Amino acid sequence: MRPDTIVAPATPPGVAGLAVIRLSGPSTITVLNRLLPEQRWEKQPSHTLRLVWLKDGKDRVIDQVMVALFRAPRSYTGEDMAEISCHGSPLIVDRIVRLCLNHGCRLARTGEFTRRAVLNRKLTLSQAEAVLSLVNARTDLAHQQAIAGYQGATTRFVQTLTSALRDLYTEIEYLLSFDEEDKVEQDRLENKTAALLRHLQHTIKQGERQRFLFQPARVAILGRPNVGKSTLFNRLLAEERAITSPIPGTTRDRIEATTTIGPITVQLIDTCGFDPGTRNPLTRLGTRQTERAVTNCDLLLIVFDGSQPVRDQDKTILAWTEKMPKIYIINKSDLKRRLPDEFLPQPAIAVSGKTGANINKLRQALLRHLRPLSGNTTCPTTSRRQLQALRDCYSALRASTRSPDLATRAADIRLALDALAQIDAPVTTEEVLNRIFQSFCVGK
Repeated sequence: MRPDTIVAPATPPGVAGLAVIRLSGPSTITVLNRLLPEQRWEKQPSHTLRLVWLKDGKDRVIDQVMVALFRAPRSYTGEDMAEISCHGSPLIVDRIVRLCLNHGCRLARTGEFTRRAVLNRKLTLSQAEAVLSLVNARTDLAHQQAIAGYQGATTRFVQTLTSALRDLYTEIEYLLSFDEEDKVEQDRLENKTAALLRHLQHTIKQGERQRFLFQPARVAILGRPNVGKSTLFNRLLAEERAITSPIPGTTRDRIEATTTIGPITVQLIDTCGFDPGTRNPLTRLGTRQTERAVTNCDLLLIVFDGSQPVRDQDKTILAWTEKMPKIYIINKSDLKRRLPDEFLPQPAIAVSGKTGANINKLRQALLRHLRPLSGNTTCPTTSRRQLQALRDCYSALRASTRSPDLATRAADIRLALDALAQIDAPVTTEEVLNRIFQSFCVGK
């Protein structure tokens, strides 16, 4: 970490009632003295708050500001730190930041304040990731989960699991000190390992569901041309986002839009009519776009026209998506039914994109497939990185059950402990830090 002092706006750009500018680093008090020499900041205790008129280098008033001083280590970053609250004019913010730069600050990089908090042991890695989740939370459940992570729930979870794995490792080391096998101890070891594996597997499943709290679930609407995909897309969004018409092939490209269904955010994708056998070059391009969208989605809404008999394209779609997570939808329920029920391998939801019939039932089905677990989940993960560390831990522990001897088994459990430690590793590489903080805003 460079021993310099950084500055950046902590509030979003644009006009607002107030804006906040952050400074952090060893020269914070020196910079404040240059900005406001009459306050004699070197004599002020931590958590001092002052309402002052801030002037530029030519003694012209910039704004009346509130300055808060936080001395190390009692600050967010663990360094000397200050926050300047001013009126939320972009012009005022820019002039104050430029003034700080002229007095020895450097413009902060993305997430650098929180990065310094991690390096100064004010936050763990999982708490830092929870900060980002808290900023991006769009539902009450996401907010609760992020707060839990910020308050250390993930760290405590990792500590408990680490303790159980260390006990297992210690038992194996104990058994290695004996020449003869102890059948009772071996059985006890197997039972403890199996219990830990079940716990980890359950936890990972919870975590995979929880990720929809912090990233949109990608849901693609798939079907042959003219089954009413765009009409259904508009109904789920409750707005006329896609152009609809009775002419087949109206949608030539995929259209994406975000909506909230209960506690989750859904990235809804309206795809081009799927027709791999077409000779139309535009439809072929659209079909390739559809294939890419389907490959990267979390759930499919496969739409069939209930007013028409089964067509070859319907059969192709059914075969292609056989092993994908999906909900079958029979559209145009307001018309006479001609699609046989036995065609589909599982029950479908009959809806009418035109009248809106059963759209709420479809929303409930979406929630059942994607809804994160309640706030009492035992998996307080808030990032993909944390979840991958749990998967790696599970893989290593499972490998230990197939080890040919106790020494190899101990090595596998050591690998499981190493994987788990990555969630809150106190010292980590620049590459990992860069990956974690690249999504942060500059002032955070």
